[in-house]
Amino acid sequence: MSFLSPGFFLFFPLVTLFYFLLPQRARNLWLLVSSWYFYLCAGAGSFLFLLCALTLTYAGARFLEGQSGRARRRVLTLLLLLLFGTLFLFKYLGFALSMLERLLSAAGLSFTSPALELILPGISFYLFMAAGYLIDVYRGNRPAERSFLLFALFLSFFPYLLSGPIGRADTLLPQFREPHRFSYDGFRSGLLRFLWGAFKKLVIADRLGMLVTTVYAAPDQFGRLQVIAAAAAFSIQIYCDFSAYSDMALGCAQVLGFRLMENFRTPYFSRSIGEFWRRWHISLSSWFRDYLYIPLGGSRRGRMRTYANLLIVFAVSGLWHGSALAFVAWGLLNGLYQVIGGLTADLRTRVRGRLGLTEDGRLTVLLQVGITFLLSTVAWVFFKGGSFTHALFIFQNMFTGPWLTHPVTAWGLDRPELVVAFFAILLLLAVDLASLRVDLWTGFLRLPRPLRWALALSLTLAVLICGIYGTGYDPQDFIYFKF
Repeated sequence: MSFLSPGFFLFFPLVTLFYFLLPQRARNLWLLVSSWYFYLCAGAGSFLFLLCALTLTYAGARFLEGQSGRARRRVLTLLLLLLFGTLFLFKYLGFALSMLERLLSAAGLSFTSPALELILPGISFYLFMAAGYLIDVYRGNRPAERSFLLFALFLSFFPYLLSGPIGRADTLLPQFREPHRFSYDGFRSGLLRFLWGAFKKLVIADRLGMLVTTVYAAPDQFGRLQVIAAAAAFSIQIYCDFSAYSDMALGCAQVLGFRLMENFRTPYFSRSIGEFWRRWHISLSSWFRDYLYIPLGGSRRGRMRTYANLLIVFAVSGLWHGSALAFVAWGLLNGLYQVIGGLTADLRTRVRGRLGLTEDGRLTVLLQVGITFLLSTVAWVFFKGGSFTHALFIFQNMFTGPWLTHPVTAWGLDRPELVVAFFAILLLLAVDLASLRVDLWTGFLRLPRPLRWALALSLTLAVLICGIYGTGYDPQDFIYFKF
């Protein structure tokens, strides 16, 4: 069930209504049953695997807490191997077999890898939550949860179940113990945030997706500027698509009285790739920092070890996103950007001094933001390319052939659609700029009532009239559903 499916617009009001009507002691059970139904819509097999994962993690944490010394480490290792082993089975076995086929073929041996399609929605997200919880219990950062009901709700709460944010037990489990009273302010700001997410998804992301898909499918049929424009469009598309899901998840949780981690903080206003990754998919970036980068040594063992740790983390991040060499290349390129940035930091400071550019001057900031967007856009080509060779083919067509080969109407969007996309992106830019100074969702509540209604109705009409819908008026799937 997607946040933008017709079923969800019946599901969520009923969940919210009964949640606040039921007595406090029954609310968590109601949320758990509702969350399980939400995930059951993805398939019985997916739901059964979720049950197995949460049962293993709950029992494993209780058992782990009773161990000491080497036995404690062995239990943690076994539990993590079971979690990540199943993740490998469902996400990466096909990729591993295809790589084996290539190696054996190069050696003159015959082997045909079977076609495997074992994707389970949300598996990477809730297994990372489970692994983080187990590591926290092992480190002594928190006790193992005694209530199976609360733990099951922590791992399968429907707003973040399919695509995050990746939650932490220390911030979420206490919230499930708190009484939640209906808040009209939380209801209004939560719904507005959900609506803003729908706008970013349906009006911007899905519209730009049509352009990107058209050009990337046959980049040799388009001019250099058109291929470059499609690459820039994908940078905006994936931001709007994924941040839209996070906005809707946070909005739903806020209506129910829960606070989730912010997952995006205007990442394209970052002045470096390192800053970009502190503001993009924050829940995943912080997970890798706490559970992989720091255990590897972080930045405590010298510059070269720090750079090696960065490359390892971003290579793993690439694999987390997908079982293809293109994703590994995307991750390593983001890590390499930061390594080069660290190695050239002093040189760039001297160059700015020679040019008379102050550290925080307006021109310096604009140049750094522009270069960061350019570097991230180059990396996104590997992410979207589908394969490493096709990504290289896209790059090739950015530098060869004519500058333009088709009118704009051949890009997958006609002129009115392009005009809508242009003004929608301007609105996105204005909102993101405003969010740097004020909390938009709290500030909305301070506006006069007529203005609040005008904004909400205008946004609703924009989604209904300008949104991109497919057969049966269905929106496109969120990009991160497959991860």
